[in-house]
Parts: sequence; structure tokens; C-alpha cells
Amino acid sequence: MKFSVLHPHRHDDPKDHAEVGHTEKQADTVPRPERQAERQADRQTSRDSAQPTGGSAQSDRGPAQSDRTAAQSAGRDSTDPVSRGSDRVIAQSADSPDRVASAVRQVTDDEPDVAREAQALAERFRLRKPRITEHPDLPPVIHQIIVEAQERMNTEMRWYHDLMPDDKNQLNIVAETAVANFVDWYREVKDAIADPATAAPDLPSPRTDEIFFVAPLEFTKSISLNQVVELTRFIVDSMEANVSRFAEPGQEQATRNAMMYYSREVAFSAANVYASSAQARGDWDARLEALTIADLLDGTASHQVASRLNLLGWRSEFACFAIAGTLAHTGDISLSMAHRHVREAVRTLGGECLISEHDDLTVLLIDPRHGDRGMEPDDFMQALLPLFDDSAVCVGPLKDNLSGASYTIRAAVNSRRAAKCLATVPRPMRADDVLPERALLGDDDARRELYENVYQVLRGDDDRNPLLLTLSTFLRSGNALDVTARELNVHPNTVRYRLKRSVEVTGWDPMDPREAYVLLTAIKIGLMLDE
Repeated sequence: MKFSVLHPHRHDDPKDHAEVGHTEKQADTVPRPERQAERQADRQTSRDSAQPTGGSAQSDRGPAQSDRTAAQSAGRDSTDPVSRGSDRVIAQSADSPDRVASAVRQVTDDEPDVAREAQALAERFRLRKPRITEHPDLPPVIHQIIVEAQERMNTEMRWYHDLMPDDKNQLNIVAETAVANFVDWYREVKDAIADPATAAPDLPSPRTDEIFFVAPLEFTKSISLNQVVELTRFIVDSMEANVSRFAEPGQEQATRNAMMYYSREVAFSAANVYASSAQARGDWDARLEALTIADLLDGTASHQVASRLNLLGWRSEFACFAIAGTLAHTGDISLSMAHRHVREAVRTLGGECLISEHDDLTVLLIDPRHGDRGMEPDDFMQALLPLFDDSAVCVGPLKDNLSGASYTIRAAVNSRRAAKCLATVPRPMRADDVLPERALLGDDDARRELYENVYQVLRGDDDRNPLLLTLSTFLRSGNALDVTARELNVHPNTVRYRLKRSVEVTGWDPMDPREAYVLLTAIKIGLMLDE
């Protein structure tokens, strides 16, 4: 069977443009929650469950884009039964400047190491062929088989049917390019394939990489690898079912064998392209997460940090809390798997998270209300605690937006540093469980919280407020009611009433030794700051 020869003429030279933008976000956080009576009940529950300490997606960051303008033609034998019979014209020109590195510099605010790494990643994805927008030439019979296969795919494959027309056209070009390359390759190796003595490894390797460079790399973000495999299998099955329509008489089985070998190479090529693309995105996201958490830990809440969060898929307004601890792992591979398990657990509950390793600690920033389920931090802690080792797992308070994210990360990390001062460490340990120790470590947030939420509430507008005077005298006298009453010249019942009132307004009980220490530290800080 002979095929007619088509001579296409390509004249368009499309160019793609990618743009990375920044979104400035300013956010305020509620400086402190009010402690109420239920705060005392929660604290009692935390003490009862205390355990001893043990040992142990998004913005498109487009790849480098290339525009090439040169011509290349290759004659084909029109008498070959499986020949394309066409002259190819492929545009080729010098590479345009790499936009990825400049985008990195904008987003990370002049981070030279990040820029160099991103540029190296971009080099791996530099296009070896221009983006092609015209369908390749195919022999009429094969072209008809592909059209029939595409009509069936539109009926039998829901995801293919739901594609936008432009996306569907681009995907068809990829598939047709694969078939066209097979036709060219088969023409070159058909004699070797027909020889039973020729082993598959001895065959000339088909050029499969260019198939996926027909489309831009954003293609790998909109079409999954599973869908590419399904599409490839569908086309191969259609070609195999109609092999008698285009193969030379007596060469049907040899043609089938060639299709199997070629489709295997296409599958390997697809897996390599998708794996490289995923690794590039994963490396980029991991670096952005690390930079974001490092800046928030340093107290930086600038618009650059907000832009990074936006690139990582976080909303403009969000609630968040932080966790600092050590994940249970034994090496780099197990640590990566632990990170994956954390992300899966958080997303299963409808949240979103950032993960970074900081000074041998794993630091998480979790938005518990990213989805529609509105989960609370305790729900996430119940799911995440089994993923940590036996050392202290510290939880920062729930705060709002960017400044709140900085606050809760600092609180969680400083709580972890202060955990060694406790004889019994709750699991998990809340940041306000170690306010005095955090203050001693130089944590300004802890000092401010003790001053505003405890001392100022007791003092009010009067330096001689009876609540403050009675509580400070009681703590100074070794928690003795009678001694306090004699020193203040009041009845012991008056002391009892004032102490009960202090619990109501601060949430801390002076009759409990640990909470008495918190109150005493707050009073000392208040007296020093008032001076």
C-alpha cells in the first residue's frame, strides 16, 4: 500500500510569555486572648495528661522559554509504506534570556544562592525544540486512524472531553508528534526489526524527548502523568488494531513489535520529563518554605514574605498556628517520608502547611481553616503527635495573618528551648505553659504577654490596686493566708476573696505552685517595666 505525500508549510513562530507577580499583603493580629474561667479548666486537663520527657502549590514559575528561527528539511521516501513523505520545517533560534533567575531574585529579595540554584534548574528544562502549533504531517491512512482514535477518546475519556479546545489541540499535537516520530523511526529500522537475529537493545534508539518539548513545561502541571500514559495506551491500541491498514504485507507482527518497543521508550521519556518537572517544583517550593519560615522566625513580615506565601498557595487572610518538634526519622529518606506524612495528615483535615528544618527542629506553620471544614488546632495535634519522637512537641497560639504567623512560630520555637527547664513536660506543650522560662530566655513576646495579660490586668489604673497588692504579698509570704492578712491588716476571708478574684481576671491560680511562679514572674516584670 502506498501513501500520498503532504508538504506542509509552517510560517508561524509563536512566543510564550510568563510573568511572576507579587501581591502585597498587610495583616494585623489580635495581640492577646482574654483568659476566662474555662482557661483554668483547660489547664487542669493539661496537667492531668502531662507526660515526662523522653529522649529522641501557587504560582506558575515558568521555565526558561526559547524562541528559535532556523529551517531544516529532510526528504522522505514517498514509496515507503510507512513513510511520512513530507519535508519538515522546524523553527529554531537563540535562547531568550532566562526569566526564572530574575523571578527568583524578585521573590526572594536578592538571595544569590537561590538565584543560582534556580538558574541551574532552568538549564535542565531549556527547550531543545520550539513550541509547535501546527499538526505534523502524517500519511493519510495513519492520519485517519488518529482522527478516529481522538473521536473515541472524546467519548470514552471524561478528562479528555472536558479539556478546553486549545488544551485539547495542544495535547493532540503531542500525540500526533509521537506517531509521526514513530513513522520516521520505523522507516529507518524496519529492516533490522524484520531480522530475527537483531535484539531490541541493538536497535537505534528512537528520539522521544522532543515529543514532550512540543508543548511548554506548564503542560506537565495541567495534564497528569497518568493521563499521558492513558493517552499513549489508547493511541497504541488504536494503531495496533489497525496495523493491517498501513503495514507492508507480511510485516504486521514486526510492525506491532516496533510499536511496543517505541511506546515503551515514550513511557520512559514521559516519566523522566514529569519527574524532572516535579523535582524542580518541589525544590523550588521547599526553598521558598524554608526562606519564609526563617524570615517569620526572625520577625520579618514584609511584602516579600507575603509574596512567597502567595506563591505557595496561601490566602491573603488566614489563621495559623505553629508546631516545633523533632519528627521520628533515622535519615534523609525517612525525613522526606515524614514530611510527606505530615502534609497528608494536614490536608486530610482540610488544612495547609509549610514545613522547614531549623536547627535540628522541624517547624510547621499550619492554616487549620484552609478548606471548608473549619478544624481546630487540637484536631491537627491529635493526628500529628504520633509522627514526632518522644521529645517535647511545642505548639504556638492560634493567630491571624502574617504578623500572627511570625508570633506563633517564635513562640513555638522558644517554647521548645524552654522545655528543658520543666520537670514534667505536657504533650503537646502550649507556648503559654512556659511563659516565665521564655521571658528568661529573652523572648520579648513572652515578657509582653506577662506584662499585659497578667500585671496590667491586676494593676488596672491604680498602682495600689488591692488585687495586685494582696497577690504580691501572698506570693512573697510563701503563700500563707494568715501572714498576708496580718501584713495587710485585713481579715483572712478578704485575702481569700481577692485571691479568687485574681484567678478570675488572670486565669492563673496562685494556690498552684507552677502558676504561682508565672504570677510572680509577671509581677516582677511589671514592676521593672513600670519604672
